[in-house]
Amino acid sequence: MRTTLFLLFSATLLHAQTPALEQMIEVRGGTLPIILTVPHGGTLKPENILARRYGVVAMDANTAELSEMIIEELQKLYGGKPHAIFCRLHRSKVDCNREIKEAAQGDATAEASWHRFHEGAQKACDSVMKKHGLGLLLDIHGQRHLDPRVELGYLVNSDQLKASDAELNADVALIAKTSIRELDKRSPQSFAELLRGTQSLGALLEARGIRSLPSATKAHPGFMASYFSGAYDVTAHGSRDGGTVSAIQVECPSLGVRDTPANQRRFAKALAESLGVYFETHFGRKLK
Repeated sequence: MRTTLFLLFSATLLHAQTPALEQMIEVRGGTLPIILTVPHGGTLKPENILARRYGVVAMDANTAELSEMIIEELQKLYGGKPHAIFCRLHRSKVDCNREIKEAAQGDATAEASWHRFHEGAQKACDSVMKKHGLGLLLDIHGQRHLDPRVELGYLVNSDQLKASDAELNADVALIAKTSIRELDKRSPQSFAELLRGTQSLGALLEARGIRSLPSATKAHPGFMASYFSGAYDVTAHGSRDGGTVSAIQVECPSLGVRDTPANQRRFAKALAESLGVYFETHFGRKLK
């Protein structure tokens, strides 16, 4: 009898300690044609979710806090909020920026969380396309590479970025595999200009004091330098395989961007301002 009661008590306690799916993956609706996905900023480590056995398990510190500031600055400037999907689980429990096998590694709760994250992102994309006809998804991450720049990933790797502008513009196969495939067709500027011209997102951030690449001053990472060109989220929800929502992976360095609340706010303001110009230039729409 005591054993039965102990097991019942233990099961009840474990259930009470396990957050609801809605708490593990927070999905917020928005009014702007912008979607933020934040896969690696979570801190929750429920004991009933198995620890991932392989892959990167470190969280991207302060990316959730940074994303909240981006939401606030967008609302201040444009009178609306972006859609937002936050993974509140620690990356050691689930990695929402990987395909499900590596992301959840067979744990049922982790799999359910992964599905909620990506279903939320897809519904946000569908909502943006229905209301606005087009949009942009920003996948917010953190990195600690030696050159502390914001790295913007379009599914164009560092070797491909070493090509000349003329070579990039002529590479139809490459353009078709990027997460901004549809935006390239829409923008009045060339593909190379969209990636690293004077009105690219990287250049717009640099004009506001945020060192970035690719940009007009930093076309590619350089010899043997680390660079994140984009992964599962921008592949799954960008315009590579159709749709009118393009996607960019935004890899934020710790130094100067994520390290202090003041730097987080500075970056959030710079990004919000840059997006206003970016939408007018490339999407042909005003955000406000």
